[in-house]
Amino acid sequence: MTDKKAADRSLPLPEAVRAVRLWAVTAFRAAPLLVVVQCLLAILQAVTAPAQTYGVKLLVDGLTGRDAATIWLGSAVILGGFAVSFVGTVVSIPIQDTTAERVAGRVYRDLLDVTVSIPSITHHEDPEVADRLELIREQAWRLGMSFEMLLFAIGIGANTVAVLGLLGSVHPALLLLPLLGLGRVWSSYRNIRRVQDAIEETAPRHRMIDRLIEISKDARNGLEVRVFGLRPVLVDRLARLHDEVFDIQATALRRGALLDSVVRAAFGVVYAAAIVWVLARARSGQFSAGDVVLLILVAPQVDQLAGGLAGNVYWMGEILRSFGRYDWLREYAARNSWSDSRAPAPPRLTEGISFRGVGFRYPGSEQATLHDVDLDLPAGSTVALVGENGAGKTTLVKLLARLYDPTTGSIRVDGTDLRDIDPAGWRPRISAGFQDFVKFQFTAREVVAIGDTERMDDEHAVAAAIRRGDAEAVVEKLPRGLDTQLGRKFSEGVDLSGGQWQRLALARAFMRERTLLLLLDEPTAALDPEAEHVLFERFAQASRLAAAETGGVTILVSHRFSTVRMADLIVVMADGRVAEVGSHEELVALGGRYAELFRMQARAYR
Repeated sequence: MTDKKAADRSLPLPEAVRAVRLWAVTAFRAAPLLVVVQCLLAILQAVTAPAQTYGVKLLVDGLTGRDAATIWLGSAVILGGFAVSFVGTVVSIPIQDTTAERVAGRVYRDLLDVTVSIPSITHHEDPEVADRLELIREQAWRLGMSFEMLLFAIGIGANTVAVLGLLGSVHPALLLLPLLGLGRVWSSYRNIRRVQDAIEETAPRHRMIDRLIEISKDARNGLEVRVFGLRPVLVDRLARLHDEVFDIQATALRRGALLDSVVRAAFGVVYAAAIVWVLARARSGQFSAGDVVLLILVAPQVDQLAGGLAGNVYWMGEILRSFGRYDWLREYAARNSWSDSRAPAPPRLTEGISFRGVGFRYPGSEQATLHDVDLDLPAGSTVALVGENGAGKTTLVKLLARLYDPTTGSIRVDGTDLRDIDPAGWRPRISAGFQDFVKFQFTAREVVAIGDTERMDDEHAVAAAIRRGDAEAVVEKLPRGLDTQLGRKFSEGVDLSGGQWQRLALARAFMRERTLLLLLDEPTAALDPEAEHVLFERFAQASRLAAAETGGVTILVSHRFSTVRMADLIVVMADGRVAEVGSHEELVALGGRYAELFRMQARAYR
């Protein structure tokens, strides 16, 4: 069963049962005592109206039969119902608000934890999985409001049992009345399926709509949008997507409205017939006055019960489907947890890292990005990857970080297949700096310190990383130094230039000092060549000292040959293959692709 097929149908019974269980367990784990108390209050409040109806029956029977005990019992039940309703309302509101907040917090924490716990990033780049994840994120608020609907479901269950008991006490045939009322619930559920299928069918269109809106409102895109006259293109595409979404969802709503109208009309006819039948039997003396009053009072409750279910079954169904997706996400995370990788990362490298017949194809792509790569990265070496865009350099870096596993072949760390090494043990032994770095809108100290979460409070470590990243000048210009909040989204937030953000990102990469692998994928693209050269000269010296302790390997991806030539080993990539390997001098003497690229860049700087 593919993820897409799972998304396009309703939950089968086993998955629905798991979703209901996850729904209940999530609420209970968030606040066990409060949930139990609130559930008991929901049950008491749900049976109050039927109990009071029974109390009215007793009161009427007592009055007509002149039975004082029955009168007093009926009165007590009625007054007790009022007391329970009042006290329950006063007590349950603050408890429900508190519990709902805790449940929502638990759900959001779990979603974040489950998503981030997946060691690979395949789920971000597989279109089918990405659509599912986008839907989960967009509808996470439904999981947050799940506790209120859980209480509603419990209350409905208790109320239904009480109403059935009252009707059955008058005549078993009257049990058909609430059963027929379930037709409205069925029609509402059918509508849910139609609407949900329409939502999932339009999910890719909604994603594109969001991206188009982001393009139009992001200041960084303003120049090209105006220079190339993209307004009509963006507006037309947005209008077309909105029209397609509207057509699909409107069709589902029209069909649902027709079905609901037919079912409600049928229920109304049956309800009217039941009243006529009861009145006829009452006139013949087959029911007591109390029975008649009970039936008259219960009948509207049955209608309200069916109406309440019909009105809320949509949200109950949506929450159930959302928990179904949540359950799918947890299972997906478990299946892709690489739990079979249990070998520890080596404390230091003695041989190095080797590629043997490595090939790789991205999820959803028919074309391989890497082909039969054989490569040795000696322990303690600094290795530069060069080549044109699309040659496979960044893919090689991702495989080394084990963000993916090779499609074919293997990567070995001191002879151990990287697939066998626990990613939770491998990741802390590596660090990385990327061209597409994240602009974390934290304080400046946190932006750097999260590079090694175990040493976030170590001021000396943070200061040392800032020096290695050549970010001291950036920090000195901040109004509150390392305590400055970064990012425009905060009232006192300070925005930085691209180069300043990049220096902090480099400092973050240098927080981990004794790594087995340091990956630098175009980390200084926003800096000028002179600044990059100075930075890498400083880093090369520190890298050699660290390599002597751990045998660590440094991987540098750069298009600037003034930096690349400092590497111990240069690997030239072309069309997903290793074209040349050697030192700068060896490759220049070889007169191949590297020598050609080096001469071209040298001429450009003259």
